[in-house]
Amino acid sequence: MKVILNVDAITHPITGIGQYTLKLGEQLAEIAAASESFETVKYFSSDQWVDNIAHSAQANQWISRLREWIPFKGLALNAYAKRRNKYFKRLTAALSDHVFHSPNFVLMPFGGRSIATFHDLSFVHYRETQPNYRLQFLDREIPNTLKQADAIVTPTEFIKQEVIEHYGYSAEKIHVTPLGVDNGFKPYSEPETQQTLKPLQLKYKQFLLSVATTEPRKNLSRLLAAYTLLPIQLRKAYPLVLVGSKGWLNEDLNNTIKSLVSQGQIIFLGYVNKQQLQHLYASAKLTVFPSLYEGFGLPIIESMASSTAVLTSDNSAMQEVAGGHAMLCDPVDIESIAIGLRTALEDTKWSIKAEKKGLDFSRQFTWQRCAELTVQAYQSGDF
Repeated sequence: MKVILNVDAITHPITGIGQYTLKLGEQLAEIAAASESFETVKYFSSDQWVDNIAHSAQANQWISRLREWIPFKGLALNAYAKRRNKYFKRLTAALSDHVFHSPNFVLMPFGGRSIATFHDLSFVHYRETQPNYRLQFLDREIPNTLKQADAIVTPTEFIKQEVIEHYGYSAEKIHVTPLGVDNGFKPYSEPETQQTLKPLQLKYKQFLLSVATTEPRKNLSRLLAAYTLLPIQLRKAYPLVLVGSKGWLNEDLNNTIKSLVSQGQIIFLGYVNKQQLQHLYASAKLTVFPSLYEGFGLPIIESMASSTAVLTSDNSAMQEVAGGHAMLCDPVDIESIAIGLRTALEDTKWSIKAEKKGLDFSRQFTWQRCAELTVQAYQSGDF
């Protein structure tokens, strides 16, 4: 078996899909090196082969810069896709014996077998949370991808069912490959986290943590409103720390964040490096992730792997991923979020149980398992 993996999602700052692509690519290389039946994996990005997936982010720097300064993002996305298709067709003309995998929804035209990862259907169900240029691009490209794909990969059973119900895609051709957690997401002692906490004036197990891009689907506006409903004593004891990359459609949210930061009610850190994120997870009293909709929800499992309790939404894939070990809330009900926050902070017995059970539960989520299940999809009879 020979595989081509598209890696242009690996750009700085590396977030959800980029992280998935990077970890999957690394694990595929390890499997190929150890397997007689898996001959090779090649990495393609934008217009070229990438020799080492660890260097993908560096090779893709120009994509990150393009996103920052091009004002007409729709035109830029369409031009980029056209260019990418052109080079991919040229470079893969003699590689129809490979399996081509796009880990970011959209397939490029390819003469051999193809597989795509559908992380969620937010562009179907929550269109108001997506930029118009992205919706237009996906509306055009997804039907072509579904026609071309020999199989689809999803991170949860929930998304598998959504793809079946919305697109009428064959259940036998959809493979569930749960995401993984890096080994660095683990419990850390108070002394081990001080290099991260001390400069931020945070105390070990005495703050709430939210890890989310500042975009509408992450529901940060309702989270902030719910947090301000907590008694002043709780807010003083447990400041809310926001971590996440810059998103979109967030002007009102950014203004709210600035106001609350200026009042000293919350702390906004933006994007942090991996070690800082690992320390913050392990040091938080509670990770709060009341997203409106998710196809998986990595912060849930990353927090559990860090032995930190979780409050998340009772809908979409989040309830499935939490496995019964998180406090659940109605994400569109601000009072429900506030009650969840207060209960999680004040119910010591629950938090101790959630930390232990969540840690045990999280151990099944590894990138090695994700890659092994993905290889099974490549090898399946669906092709």
